[in-house]
Amino acid sequence: MSSKASKHALLGPSIANFSVQYNFQVIAIALAIAQRDMPQETWVKTQDKSVIFIGCILGQFLMGYAGDLVGRTKALSLTLSLAVLGALGSSLGPWGDVTDVYTTIIAFRFVIGFGLGGVYPLSATKAAEAESGDAAASTEAEKRADAIARSSSAFFWQGPGMCAPYLLAVVLRASLKSQQQGFQWRLLLGAGALPALAVVLMSDAKSDASSTGAAATNASLRDALRDAKVWKQFAGTGGGWFLYDIAFYGFGLMGPSIVQQCFHGSDSVETTSWQQLVALAFSVPAMLATVWALNRKLCGVKRMQVFGFYLMAASYLLYIVLRVLDVSPWVLYGCYCLLNFTLNFGPNVTTFVLPSATYPREMRSSMNGLSSAAGKLGAVLGTELLPTLELSYNLNVVLFFCMATCVAGALLTSWAVDDDEPERAKADPSLEAPLVVNADTV
Repeated sequence: MSSKASKHALLGPSIANFSVQYNFQVIAIALAIAQRDMPQETWVKTQDKSVIFIGCILGQFLMGYAGDLVGRTKALSLTLSLAVLGALGSSLGPWGDVTDVYTTIIAFRFVIGFGLGGVYPLSATKAAEAESGDAAASTEAEKRADAIARSSSAFFWQGPGMCAPYLLAVVLRASLKSQQQGFQWRLLLGAGALPALAVVLMSDAKSDASSTGAAATNASLRDALRDAKVWKQFAGTGGGWFLYDIAFYGFGLMGPSIVQQCFHGSDSVETTSWQQLVALAFSVPAMLATVWALNRKLCGVKRMQVFGFYLMAASYLLYIVLRVLDVSPWVLYGCYCLLNFTLNFGPNVTTFVLPSATYPREMRSSMNGLSSAAGKLGAVLGTELLPTLELSYNLNVVLFFCMATCVAGALLTSWAVDDDEPERAKADPSLEAPLVVNADTV
């Protein structure tokens, strides 16, 4: 496969990953805008944020399994079609009773979650199995390293996807100031359908040769469930993802309120949108740095993940210290920006690529789905638990809990994930998990 063809094969997974984080993050700013016209009870603020991850859990497993049965491209088109339906439904719901409006949003956020859930295993697997066009990548270790590079490159686009809702919110607040608040949050939610629809329209299912069939998939999964080594691998791929998503989504979706706390709750929606956009923008260089390190084979996925977890823990600790010292709002906000950098340096990328580099082809999509489902179970726990901890105690307790979660993630990764350092792979390729690289176009 040529370099141009290889890049084309990554286009679909990249846009799909952009869609994932746009739709995850948009609810926080959409609710902040809707609050002005439609005051929200506590159940709205928690369930509107967490229900998408419940849908994700189902979508990640079922669509991951479908990817092994019918092919990555067909399954990806199906799962993103559901995301389009969910985004449009949450945007075009009723305009009357406030309870009806929020109930409709919750229902369609579940549909979005089910659709986006499938993106994780399918886009990671699809990117990993695209041919690199590098004839030099002849050993299994080199193929595995190339697959990691491709998966991480596709995942990078979740970074811009995180920023996009707040950038769009700034534009809408400036251009529709005289309009009802309802137009703004509805446009924000509805825009989430566009990147998913683009992938569906550009997909070419005829060229999809990545299915293994029900017999091979079921046999592989049965064998996997009987193998203690696979369960240890799952502790690394799924358990590490679970712990990471508690801290990432539980804390991250509290972003607008945390920014307002930095400035003692006095900022407008417009100012908060700008401040959150700047903070989230730090995720882009963080993910770029991670992708660069993995592409250059400077370190393995394991070392990157362990280091990233410890860096996150240190950042949470620093934020606690600065809050206790009652520093100036801008210093605290600067630390919040740093925290957004560390939240996206290492584990956010490595948890995504690790399953595709760990499991064999015939069950890769299914096990990736199980691992990412474990991650989103952590997201559900985080989005439900952390706001409750803040209400019952204070933000420092939330920060300490996140710090402890990151330390646990580092320790679990150190124990469960096989050593994968490039220098060792070159000396002994047998240390690397086998990976069969197959052509798969968008």
